[in-house]
Order: sequence, then structure tokens, then C-alpha cells
Amino acid sequence: MNNDAEERLNQFKTDLNQYTSIQIVRKHIISGDCFILSQDQYFNLRSEVAEHFGLHPNEVFVVGSAKLGFSVAPNNRYREFCDESDIDIAMVSSMLFEQFWQDVFNYQDEGSFWPEYNRFVHYLFRGWIRPDKLPPSSMFRLRETWWNFFQSVTRSGRYGDYRIRGGLYRSYFFLENYQKISIQGCINNLEKNNADSSRY
Repeated sequence: MNNDAEERLNQFKTDLNQYTSIQIVRKHIISGDCFILSQDQYFNLRSEVAEHFGLHPNEVFVVGSAKLGFSVAPNNRYREFCDESDIDIAMVSSMLFEQFWQDVFNYQDEGSFWPEYNRFVHYLFRGWIRPDKLPPSSMFRLRETWWNFFQSVTRSGRYGDYRIRGGLYRSYFFLENYQKISIQGCINNLEKNNADSSRY
């Protein structure tokens, strides 16, 4: 792990002992700079995504290991961001969310079904839309438009040689509470390790 990523991880672990999971989400994910992007790149990426979707840049965030420098997902906890990692974008917009939701409702209401339907509903219940769970692009224009945009941003190379992917949240409540799931897992793991250490 390079020095910057290691320093970030050490600060993150220190904060696990001091803050709640929501506070850590706000400090390390919603706020602050981005590990893999310069300040200018981060500003430009947020601005580009916001302009395309008609949002304010403050409604666009990089999340995950690209933001932190390491993963907090249970299966990859504390693995450093690497060349195979993606830059994950989270957008927050109730209006855009409603547009996608209504289009999916109309699609399903016409009797259409797609293999990822149940997974789509799983995430929808948690307040966000994963475009890879939408109906196939050939039948659902919004999905095709979404993927074309993020593929073009990826191919531009302006933000490095990483795939750039996006997800859409209905509100900050859902963004923060989804992100806090992995953070709470980190807190629980740390508390367990501390408890195990105190036994010896």
C-alpha cells in the first residue's frame, strides 16, 4: 500500500473509534478530496456528470475505493484501489430518480419482465437505482443513454485508465444509509478485534 493510501487508512481506522458510522460517511465519503483524482479532476468529473444529468455538482460524488484509497466492502475490506478498480459515481436527485422509476414502472406495467427485476427491486427498496439492473438497453432507452455517457467519459481518459460507473440515489438519506452499511461492518470488526485482544 502506498504512503498516501496507508495514511488515509490509518486515519480512517482511528476515526472508527471516535465517530458513528454516519459521521464517518460524512467525513470520509461525502466530504473531502478524492484519492485517485486531483482536486481539478474531481471538480471536473463532478461538473461533467452534473451537467449531463441536469444536476448540481454538489449532488455528484465519487464513492468507494476511488474516494477512500481502499475498499470497505466486506469481501475486499481495506484492499487498496488498483488498476482493476472502478471509479464509482453516486448521484443524488429525487427528480431524476422519479423519472427512472416511472419509466421502469410503465415498462413493467405493460407486462414486460427482465432477469434482473428482483435485484432491481432489491436496490430500489434501499433508495437507489443500479443501471446494470435496469431492463436491457435494446428495450429501455434510459439505460442505453446512461451507459453511453459513462462509457464516453471512461474512454476520454481525462480521469485515468479506469472504468467510470454511476448509481442514482433518491436522497442523501439513502446515500448515507447505504454507504454506512459497510462502514458499520468496519466498526463491528474493529470492536470484535479489540474485544478478542483484551482477552489475552
